[in-house]
Amino acid sequence: MGKYKHGMSNTRVFKIWMGIIDRCRNDRSGNYGKRGIKVCESWLESFDNFYADMGEPPTVKHSIDRKDVNGDYEPSNCRWATRTTQARNTRHNTVITFQGESRLLVEWSEITGIKPATICVRLYKLGWSIEKTLTTPVHPILNDRPWLALGMSRTTYYRRKKEGVC
Repeated sequence: MGKYKHGMSNTRVFKIWMGIIDRCRNDRSGNYGKRGIKVCESWLESFDNFYADMGEPPTVKHSIDRKDVNGDYEPSNCRWATRTTQARNTRHNTVITFQGESRLLVEWSEITGIKPATICVRLYKLGWSIEKTLTTPVHPILNDRPWLALGMSRTTYYRRKKEGVC
């Protein structure tokens, strides 16, 4: 790598480039180099090559992301992505196929309005089918909290109940 003549050594994009090389060469976590993830020769050769392929991140909220989490750092497999996009692109996400459509658990949550934790409980603790899990509406538990059904605070509910209003 040698001396840098591009004048970008103190920039964020340069630090990102150095980070991907470090992750693959000195893999302390076991998530990159130890899994066989490499940096393409062109990018190892020079920062200028990396910068020519990737350019600047669109915003400070973007960082480097591999489209295929098992693929290498190379132009065809890398993009600038937000944390949200990156969080949805990991080996640890749960993919659920329902009615012929495969989506992340969190995406089914957004579509159905059912919290991710509720989906997990239904599938893994209760053993519900995917169809039952994603189509059974969630009913708020109002029996043990009647003040919620009336749109009151707990204090107001019990005060009014004592007064005989509720």
